Amino acid sequence: MAITNFQVGTGLGTAAYTATAETAVTVIYITNKTDGAGTIDIYITPNGQAVSDNFKVYTNLTIPARDTYILDTEKMILETGAKIFIAAPDSAAQFNATISTIGL
Repeated sequence: MAITNFQVGTGLGTAAYTATAETAVTVIYITNKTDGAGTIDIYITPNGQAVSDNFKVYTNLTIPARDTYILDTEKMILETGAKIFIAAPDSAAQFNATISTIGL
């Protein structure tokens, strides 16, 4: 089991997580560190694919001020090279993401 921490920015230039082998994502915590609500987008791209709206799994997910959103209902199985991108494109809020994974 491994933990990855990521400071969410406004762009999609850096993946929050890249699978180095077949991996199960067990939980993702996204924390809003500011006093105002903010929104994020989440993408999961297969190996070799560019991030695009075709791979968006959450759109304009609103996280209230000083709150944490937890994604743990469904486990995501990632192939080697698959990536998770998290961005807050139109938000003044600041977010941290913590991603828990386990190799298969």
